Amino acid sequence: MKLTRTTTGWDLSLINENAQDWMLANWDYLTKVDTPLINVDSSTKIEKGQKLKIATGILYLKPADLVAVKTLCPTAQLMGCKKDCLESSGQLGMTTADNAKVKRTIMLLLNPEQFQHELKSEIIKHHKKHGDSLAIRLNGTSDLNFTDIIASMPDVQFYDYTKVYARVIKNKLANYDLTFSGSANNPKSLQMTARAISAGYRTVLAVNTAETKGEYKLPSKLGDIPLINMDDTDVRFKDDSNAVGVLKRKGSNKGQRAVDELQDGFFFNQSNINKLAAMV
Repeated sequence: MKLTRTTTGWDLSLINENAQDWMLANWDYLTKVDTPLINVDSSTKIEKGQKLKIATGILYLKPADLVAVKTLCPTAQLMGCKKDCLESSGQLGMTTADNAKVKRTIMLLLNPEQFQHELKSEIIKHHKKHGDSLAIRLNGTSDLNFTDIIASMPDVQFYDYTKVYARVIKNKLANYDLTFSGSANNPKSLQMTARAISAGYRTVLAVNTAETKGEYKLPSKLGDIPLINMDDTDVRFKDDSNAVGVLKRKGSNKGQRAVDELQDGFFFNQSNINKLAAMV
């Protein structure tokens, strides 16, 4: 059996061959199993938001071009996060959670109207349960423009991290909070990060340290600018709108971090932190 537009009614050219193979192998799961789109308070960092009385719901998709032909993370190559993404290795559908992300992404791409209907229905359900304490992050592992959905639900608080600087500048939605995710991958991404900070947009820097024995600590200042620890919670919309923060590097080993201290990349090493400080 080969899936085609005729047999499915969908334009399969929107997803890559690996995703099409996954569809064929998981057809019953794709079409019959009820998979939630939004996960509420589903990670340790998100759970930390509960101390601020915030219940966070996140949409997790498969990022970049792991499923999609047209990337779901338009600046991933420029910003250097594609190769360092925690999602970038392995085969599709290796775990239950991964299967859910693949399914969501396929349905978003192939049946966007139905996906949007189900997404909004779930958000309404969570909002009825949690009220104004609910916050929704639609780009848990993607970097898409969801402003149509966000604008249609003005009573719900949404927030995201984004590496698309233009999206930060253009955002005028009162219920959508954006934090720019900086990068030291190349001179252009470094300049963009400096521009965001200098313009007063909240910015986060992922720093090339896990603070293990022998490694340096997260910096507390960028020149004269105080840096907050954004690992404490994920509730960015509670931070000052011009705050600059740092995150420890996740999903790496000490050897990888030692190598990346000597070269440019998405993560800020000590050299690139100093370069950025001189630019702002």
